[in-house]
Amino acid sequence: MLYSIVEFLKILIALILIAQVAYGFTILLLEKTMLGYYEISIFEPPENTFQKITNFFQRVTIGSGYYVYTKIGKYNWFVRKILYLFILIVQGILSILLFQIIALIFEIFVPVPL
Repeated sequence: MLYSIVEFLKILIALILIAQVAYGFTILLLEKTMLGYYEISIFEPPENTFQKITNFFQRVTIGSGYYVYTKIGKYNWFVRKILYLFILIVQGILSILLFQIIALIFEIFVPVPL
């Protein structure tokens, strides 16, 4: 039972990390469309619990791409695209490393049942 919960958590963490990178690549390809979608889906300021939960979900699953892209928005189009591509590659590598570290920690504390 405990092993199943750990496997579920590992899959959930992997999905969140993959969603962050995948949304980042869609921003790279569809820029204004995806930025507009993110801005529409966030409530500023959130007025009730539902809006706060929605904002939390959006930021956890796809928020990093939007945040980084708005920070490098001051550069011209070509430099922004190259810089963002480099950032996405680094983010993908860091996501893989983070997942491997988390998986190793889970395996140490909850070994595979025989």
